[in-house]
Amino acid sequence: MASLNSTSKRKRKGERKDGLIQVSLQIGRKPDGKPDRRYFYGKTRAEAEQKRDAFKASLSRGISIEQSMTVEEWLNTFKATYREGVNKAYITNDNVPYNRLAAAIGKMKIADVREAHLQSALNQTAGMSSSTVTKYLSVIKRVFRKARKNRLIAEDPSEDLARPPSVKGSHRALERWEVDLILEHWHDYGVRAGLWVLLMLLCGLRRGEVIALHWESINLADKTLKVCETAVVIGNKTTIEQRAKTDAGLRTLPICQMLYDALLTVPQEERHGLVCLSARGTLLTESAFLRGFESFTRAMERIANGEPPMQQGRRTDKETQSSESENRVRVSFLPHDLRHSFATALYDAGVPVKAAQYFLGHSDLKITLELYTHLSRERAAASNLQMVSYLDNWLEMKNLDAVKNAALEGEIEL
Repeated sequence: MASLNSTSKRKRKGERKDGLIQVSLQIGRKPDGKPDRRYFYGKTRAEAEQKRDAFKASLSRGISIEQSMTVEEWLNTFKATYREGVNKAYITNDNVPYNRLAAAIGKMKIADVREAHLQSALNQTAGMSSSTVTKYLSVIKRVFRKARKNRLIAEDPSEDLARPPSVKGSHRALERWEVDLILEHWHDYGVRAGLWVLLMLLCGLRRGEVIALHWESINLADKTLKVCETAVVIGNKTTIEQRAKTDAGLRTLPICQMLYDALLTVPQEERHGLVCLSARGTLLTESAFLRGFESFTRAMERIANGEPPMQQGRRTDKETQSSESENRVRVSFLPHDLRHSFATALYDAGVPVKAAQYFLGHSDLKITLELYTHLSRERAAASNLQMVSYLDNWLEMKNLDAVKNAALEGEIEL
């Protein structure tokens, strides 16, 4: 019986500590004369040998490991080939996963990328929102699946990637003081850029809807705004599409007095064409929008700390120390946080969920219901904290009253 147990635990040929079987293939020699080997792994020897044989066959088809392009070069080719005219990416954070992947392993030759490299890159999104992790994982898999189909690699290293943990609902509503800061100082950074922010905060527009908005869609007499276009990315180019993101995205929104007054600050002769333009007066690209938005948040932070909104010249040592001070007021929010703030305002105002679905342009009522449910839980949690704080203060006051009464009766000395 003992011999049977010892036989069952005996390591198989090529078995590693993690239980996988390893086989190798010599593809040549390194400059120092040592063998240049590639290693392949599988749960069984047959699986590992199958991967090795597939790699060997790819070499016979002319794939050169040393001469293959870098990951960054392939990403550029992939985006130009498989996204242009086929996959239209609505202006969101669609390019972020590609940029993140390029930053992580862009300089590597694509044929040298292993599963461990991709897993390490993917793990950097741990703790981010579920949608962020999903998008990144999807991009990695699409990129390397196409690389294999184009015979740039023999094996797809993305097949068995493990999804890192994520958090649900990472977008936040701005705090009251942040909203007040924007409403009071939006024009200090420049009317045009400030309007981007107000349109997202006070109308709940998506980024692509802001970029595509025309003055012809704004009726100042009726104080209404029609959402009927959106910006899309085709390849690396931003263009306007004559429809909203979905049919539900087609909607007419009321313009509040604050936004109405802001729109009137734009001279009459300039109220034509696109509402939000680049510094050169052209269609905003996604990257230009993000740069402008980041500059706007920096300007708001400077104002919150009593500094001029625009930095003039190079930073002085005093300014550098101020920007790194622990006591500095930090202002940091994302474009979608403004839309989330609008949704929160709808909830707090008691707007029915069906009406909120229309105002937000959600294609599915479930999306709005999930948002309202999340906000309801947030409000309940905040109410619980308020109640606990009140009870703690109340108990402290009762204890203080008891001490005072005892002192008056001479039982204790204060």
